[in-house]
Amino acid sequence: MTGMHSKPSLKTTIPNLWVFSIQTPVLFFLAALFGVILVRSAWITEDAYITLRTVDNFINGYGLTWNIVERVQAYTHPLWMLLLSALYFFTHEAFYTTLILSLACSLGAFLLVAKMMNRASLATLAGLCVLFFSKAFIDFSTSGLENPATHLLLAGFLLVFLKPEQVFSGKKIFWLSFIAGLATLNRMDTFLFFLPALGYILIKQRSWAAVKWMLLGFSPFILWELFSIIYYGFPFPNTAYAKLNTGLARKDLLEAGYLYFINSLHWDPITLLIIGTALGLTFFQGNWREKMISLGVSLYLLYVLWIGADYMSGRFFSAALLVAVVLLNQRFSSVSLSGGVILLVFVVLVGFISPTPTLTSIDDASFSTGRTDVNGIADERSFYYQPSSLIYDKRKTIEPFHDWVFRGLQLKAEGVKVQPLLNIGFAGYFAGPKIYIIDRLALADPLLSRLPPIPSENFFAGHFERAIPDGYFESVKNNENRIKDPNLAQYYDRIRLLTRAPLWNWERFVAIWEMNTGRYDYLLTNYKP
Repeated sequence: MTGMHSKPSLKTTIPNLWVFSIQTPVLFFLAALFGVILVRSAWITEDAYITLRTVDNFINGYGLTWNIVERVQAYTHPLWMLLLSALYFFTHEAFYTTLILSLACSLGAFLLVAKMMNRASLATLAGLCVLFFSKAFIDFSTSGLENPATHLLLAGFLLVFLKPEQVFSGKKIFWLSFIAGLATLNRMDTFLFFLPALGYILIKQRSWAAVKWMLLGFSPFILWELFSIIYYGFPFPNTAYAKLNTGLARKDLLEAGYLYFINSLHWDPITLLIIGTALGLTFFQGNWREKMISLGVSLYLLYVLWIGADYMSGRFFSAALLVAVVLLNQRFSSVSLSGGVILLVFVVLVGFISPTPTLTSIDDASFSTGRTDVNGIADERSFYYQPSSLIYDKRKTIEPFHDWVFRGLQLKAEGVKVQPLLNIGFAGYFAGPKIYIIDRLALADPLLSRLPPIPSENFFAGHFERAIPDGYFESVKNNENRIKDPNLAQYYDRIRLLTRAPLWNWERFVAIWEMNTGRYDYLLTNYKP
């Protein structure tokens, strides 16, 4: 009868026994567990110190340079570099500063994902456990690379975009674009995650006001691009020119990308399994917003495949996994008790069939020697965990405690002026700003990055060694062009103009335009390493 209180049925009371609200106690416990896992696994890769050398130069007044005599963007992640610089300004210390920033961003990303699971079941608890068990996500929630900031920004974007409001207000469009713009500033290729969602907004709005708000949101990235062209002479990081200028046939790159996916299935089966499941279920059952997000993940994964991926196992999958966990939560948040139990058990079982489960393999013997598969894809943390992790921090020793660190200190003590190196991170940072390092992998070298790599069937995706042209070492050492090949010498003149001439030089601006529009590409046509 109307106005009378009926007795709750068994059907309505049972769910309340297993559906819990992720409020302070549960959230505190989960965040603490995630924090413990992160601290136990926290490490820094050698590549991170390539950026840290630029950070050190910047804070010490040498500009955003790698070798202080020339302007070269030797880092892929401007936002991450600026965040590190802001902290480094106060600490003047690289190791702990980088780890603290990484841990803070990663914990923030986890809390945002948990917030999206405010009304959670065992199934959504299983989703959070995926983050605990994914080797890709745990490994690259530290490492010193930009992944933690990408995770945090992606989580923030999803939190705003997936809210069920029917109308995208100008304010909401701005904040979505601002977050996406910061993520793009953090690493350009992550724009693919956001492209379908932002395109969906523009199609829904069909107004110049939406375009205006979107451009305003992307203004930090747009301003950086203008700065990059003026300061460095190029719109993209030097690392992009070095890594994408492979000289390989597309079929070879596609094969390398395919093998990168296969490696992940072998070493970290839960990551791609969850990503694939999330994309499939969202395609068939998701709403339009969720489908736009899944399309962004798909575009990004196709891009990873197209470029031949990377040699660091799992690095390019960590962000996609975070998105997949959120998408699966949309599908499973109201699943039955038995279904939640099955999902949780499934996640735990798959997590533990990994060759190195994240919860138990921190001190595995393989972490003393490193491991690489037959295709050159490396478990990067296994190489650097003992010399550059929090767990193996040692009293009264330099951190990281690595041979390449001591190589850099040796070069600094000997007063070496110019030195070619293959591994430039640790050695470059600890050698200090006064030594000019010729990077044989071309990540930090404006000339070598434009030259074809040394031909090799056994290459490491993302790292392609270059031969040093005749006369190049002497050119650097004497600060004048002594390259023997006349066409290459002419090309190097243009490079020197962009990277060494005063910023506000009209001839330099002409050269910037001509270099970026391919005016001088013909000079490299006949060059052979």
